[in-house]
Amino acid sequence: MSHFATPFIVVNLGCEMIYVIEQRLKTQNIPLDKSEKVLTDIVTVLLHPKLLEELFIPQPVATHAVIKQLLQDISATSIMRLDDYSMGKLWDLMTMIFKWQLSVATNQNIFDISRRHLRSVNKLMPENYAKSIFDNALRKFESLSNMFTDDDYNGLCNTLILWFSEYHTKISVLLRLGLQKKDGTFSLPSTINTVILKNLGENIYKYDSKKSEEYESCCIETSEISYLLGSMEKVGSSKQNSVKLNLPIDLGNDMLLNKIIKIDNTIEETNITAQIKNKCNNDLTYNAKLPSTPQQDLVKMLSDTFLDG
Repeated sequence: MSHFATPFIVVNLGCEMIYVIEQRLKTQNIPLDKSEKVLTDIVTVLLHPKLLEELFIPQPVATHAVIKQLLQDISATSIMRLDDYSMGKLWDLMTMIFKWQLSVATNQNIFDISRRHLRSVNKLMPENYAKSIFDNALRKFESLSNMFTDDDYNGLCNTLILWFSEYHTKISVLLRLGLQKKDGTFSLPSTINTVILKNLGENIYKYDSKKSEEYESCCIETSEISYLLGSMEKVGSSKQNSVKLNLPIDLGNDMLLNKIIKIDNTIEETNITAQIKNKCNNDLTYNAKLPSTPQQDLVKMLSDTFLDG
């Protein structure tokens, strides 16, 4: 079992989480200031150098429950909140898409997928976001790649495949793109669009241009969506400048089992108080003073991505 699997799981699943959130923000026409604030808050904590430093410590792979809770805590650092039901749906989506990527990748591709995830998320961020955060994360993976032997690659690949082996949910976006069959199994690489296959880790939603009635009819009913909206936490616009995260660290020391780190989630390298963008001939101004939380709009369409198997 590889002792380097945890950062791959956390970072890649975290990037897939960003893809989903960004897609829902756009679909629901969330105001630009709120959208950028949500992405900025989550990415700043997910890729914070202090957190990555801990994750890249050689360690037994963290459990599913621990990593799920860690990512839920990271998502909660923004003005958005997801209850357990919502996070469960999001978790299924993240894990299945990354599992699919691993299923069609070579051992060395795991690093390529991670780099592509980071670079693709970087493109989603505001122009004035501190790019040094992404540079640091990329250097972490690059350093690890340079020290890996063939046995290390094999061990990492086997550990990741085993870790994701318990997930079997059918995902509508994978079905629509022909990446997953109706029985839940993944399509063979030889049958997949080569453009998608050569860009594993990119935002898969950019390839998803249509939704068939067959798949739409299998999505969660409207009543369940209403329940989801009603069960969400109501969070004000105020936000603390630091967050505390429980770490998935276990180095044989009982004192580290519940290790907590405190992360400063402010960005000193860049000014995020006033940015003007032109989009569709409309000037949209980024204002750091946010109104009420957008989470009720954010997850309305989350269930459209799932087919429960």
